[in-house]
Amino acid sequence: MKREARYGAASDIRLVDRAPMPAIHANGPATSDAQGALRWSLILVWFMRTMAVVWIAKGLVAWTIALGINPMVADFLELPMVARGMIGFFAVADLMAAVGLWLAAPWGGVLWLTCAAMELLAAFLGAGVSLTGAAGLILDGALIVVYFVLNWFAANQRI
Repeated sequence: MKREARYGAASDIRLVDRAPMPAIHANGPATSDAQGALRWSLILVWFMRTMAVVWIAKGLVAWTIALGINPMVADFLELPMVARGMIGFFAVADLMAAVGLWLAAPWGGVLWLTCAAMELLAAFLGAGVSLTGAAGLILDGALIVVYFVLNWFAANQRI
């Protein structure tokens, strides 16, 4: 039963020989492997997305300082030049890192590591400026270690 189409015969239509690939489901428990092993790549993605939310807040705090909205900090123009430069850098870089972390893109992790490492280095090299204080610096160091550990486990995960 061949039907003639307007622009050609029905025999010009090609059929797909195989079924489409099944959808990838990201929901479910973290221990959904057959052997009950943890799915480290999923844990890494959730860690990165949690860090993205934190880094959005951190970037917005830097913008409140730069725009003079934050009353806890002196006038932005009265701050030392190093402090103004760091606040300007982190106001932009933290938000960019947050976007990359949320997308779980490799460049997001690299940019986040760069921001966290620069904040640690600035405190240790004597810049005297830290947006988060000593507790934030310790937390930055711990989060860097957790990121590398999760990344290592995700890379060595058996499929």
